[in-house]
Amino acid sequence: SLGFLKVHGMLAARVAVADISYLPGSLPSPVVSPKQALLLGERTRREIRTFDVVAFSVSYENDYPNVVRLLDMAGIEPMHDARRDPLPHVLFGGFTMFMNARPLAPFADAVVVGEAEPVMDAVLSHLALAKREKWSRERLLGRLSKMKGVLVPSLRQPEVERVWAEADSFAPEPSAPLDSVGERGSHFGGMRLVEVGRGCGRGCLFCAAGCLYRPVRMRDAEEVLEAAAGAARVGLVGPAVADHARFPEILENLLEKGSEIGVSSIRADRVTRRLAGLLARGGMKTATIAPEAGTEELRRKIGKALSDEQIVESVRLLAEAGLLSVKLYFMIGLPGETDSDIEAIVGLVRRLAEVRGRTKLSVSAAPFVPKPQTAFECEPFEDMAILRRRASILKGIRGIRGCTLKVASLENAWLEAVLAKADETVAPLILEAVRRGVNLRTHLRRSGIPGTQD
Repeated sequence: SLGFLKVHGMLAARVAVADISYLPGSLPSPVVSPKQALLLGERTRREIRTFDVVAFSVSYENDYPNVVRLLDMAGIEPMHDARRDPLPHVLFGGFTMFMNARPLAPFADAVVVGEAEPVMDAVLSHLALAKREKWSRERLLGRLSKMKGVLVPSLRQPEVERVWAEADSFAPEPSAPLDSVGERGSHFGGMRLVEVGRGCGRGCLFCAAGCLYRPVRMRDAEEVLEAAAGAARVGLVGPAVADHARFPEILENLLEKGSEIGVSSIRADRVTRRLAGLLARGGMKTATIAPEAGTEELRRKIGKALSDEQIVESVRLLAEAGLLSVKLYFMIGLPGETDSDIEAIVGLVRRLAEVRGRTKLSVSAAPFVPKPQTAFECEPFEDMAILRRRASILKGIRGIRGCTLKVASLENAWLEAVLAKADETVAPLILEAVRRGVNLRTHLRRSGIPGTQD
């Protein structure tokens, strides 16, 4: 993620040694010591437990067991109240920590709640002072707890106010090539990712990113172009990149400089003939649109006011511009949804297939997961039997020429829903599942914790 790389760049500019590690895909691995099987930094080959700080960027609930697994592999006691060594300090940040840090809180010494830029320097200054003056862990955490945007779980703080950065203080794009990160490099290898803005003003009721990355902050077009200068391939990143007031102008400028372009998903109502042509000229082969629901009525209920005609027209324009593929994202199990809404997804895809020309349509569907701090946070996760039936209805898409269908794991979505709204009581169960090597979904279902039964 660009956010992860930006934070790493900020750290690397401010500390003596900054390294990256991760769960190894297989052994032997550059991040595992051959004799003791301890987790290492990828570049320094130092044991992670010898660093002063071990910081995690946690963006997905289903990675919670992996956080615990990494601490165990590093030889660091996962639970903060069981640690006896003064170092390292274990810090958490990332998107899920904005929403609900409680499930992972027992594993952290401190959690950054919000964006990194407003607090990074102050946190590092406190850490440096604590090391220099040999503060106790308790004294350091007491100091950190007084900072806006920092949660110290051991002190049982009340809710911590989220912090956010002004557009002119966003961390710069990383200078290191993405191919250098991880055993196999990045999915976006060879592409410079450039942040267009943070936040989305559309107000979709299900969307955590739209609720938490507020206020909406778009960077100046000149700043975006400066960050992209000299890159052969540029990926424009943000929750609503096409909502930038000068987005077509940014694309035209990049094309004039000979850059290829990649863009994250685009709202159907933003696709024009001019925009589709610019994307095609920039070398984009695939565009992504998220109708979310199959009927206009249900889309209105969830705050995504797109008409069928807007969706059809956007696909037609992208196909006429010459894109090879259009990805379409839908959800199943939305509040107020019926089987007829799912049948309407199949019908809508049939209409889209009529205007796709030679463009392939890749349809993805995933269960709706209610997220904290959204308007739908108190909505239930749909019954698994109903989700299976509705996923089966979608199989009709596979019979439409030029279309493919992928349905996300219902079980993984169930686990995501449980962890998204869980509290501290789930932490010992996560640790137990990791150490026993058992499936966390099964372990939670057998635990008897409310909300973990089908």
